[in-house]
Amino acid sequence: EDEEEEEEESEMESDEDDDEMEDDVGPPAGCDVQTYESVIDIREKRLDMEDALQDIQRAVDELKKTHKSLLADEKRIDKEQKQTEAEIQQFQTDKQRKLNQVEIVFGLRLSQVQCLEGGGDSGVGGSVELDASGGRARGARERLPKELTKHVVFTQEGLHRLMSRITELHQEIREVKSSHKQLQRDFRVRKKEKNQAMQHIEDLQAKFQDIQMLKFGQIVDLDLIERSAPDKYVQELREKVAEAEVEHRRKLAEWEKRIEKQKRDMAKITCENTSLMEQIVSMGYSQMQLDAALNARIANVTVNDTEPLVELREMERERMKDLLTLQSKEIAMLQAEINLFRKKGGHIYTTVTANRAPAR
Repeated sequence: EDEEEEEEESEMESDEDDDEMEDDVGPPAGCDVQTYESVIDIREKRLDMEDALQDIQRAVDELKKTHKSLLADEKRIDKEQKQTEAEIQQFQTDKQRKLNQVEIVFGLRLSQVQCLEGGGDSGVGGSVELDASGGRARGARERLPKELTKHVVFTQEGLHRLMSRITELHQEIREVKSSHKQLQRDFRVRKKEKNQAMQHIEDLQAKFQDIQMLKFGQIVDLDLIERSAPDKYVQELREKVAEAEVEHRRKLAEWEKRIEKQKRDMAKITCENTSLMEQIVSMGYSQMQLDAALNARIANVTVNDTEPLVELREMERERMKDLLTLQSKEIAMLQAEINLFRKKGGHIYTTVTANRAPAR
């Protein structure tokens, strides 16, 4: 692992050195320095935008991870809450059951007891003798039952309330039965309507699938598309990024227009320089022809004095020097133009070369 880290560090250092070397390289020959610097600034802005976009993407990924973890925590907390509520309910039920099993002893007055039984030794659950009017017979002997283990202590008001509750329950049962019948009728109607709606939905689904097959050639899962749609925060970030991209594209287009204009101006100036060079070359060849004609005429003249010959030789030497200087300048200009067109990826066929052949 240490070796890999060292290799990565060395690669990063080499990349940085390459970047520094690339940054140190100046503008290419024939390119305007201001245009070159503007292009470099635009490239740096684009790199800054890409870094910012990567930071935003990382922030979005972190938010998604945080959202997923929070959803998992929420599910876990809900599960624990339901389990705790169930345990509390079970505890309350067990507590109530245990409390109901606790025996309590309390005292009652004889006037409070109304569970007397009729005469005879009938014991617990004996019958009470009634007279013709429904009341208790005069000669009947009332006594307490021998055992109260199967009796329940209850108030008289509660007894009347329970007896009236029996009548209410009978009435509620009749109402519930009536409502149950009505619900059954409504259920049958709703079931019929549901079947019709399901049939209509199936028809629409079949029609929808046919339309998808005609348009797309396959069935498209709209639920999956809706689930894959970005949320509001991501959509806002994308809109901001899109606005920034539009703005920078506009600026880049402006700079490209300026660069094209500068290129056209440079091409125009290059053409003018080329035409001037052609004129210079043609004038040089004319001068050479005139000098050759003059030398021919001078050669035909016989002069005994050697001094004119020396002057002619000096003039010829100066003329040759001027010609060599002119030709060296022409070669340098042509080499500069060739290098410029080679950087553009084209081939050079100048009119200077074309005009030079007939002159020779």
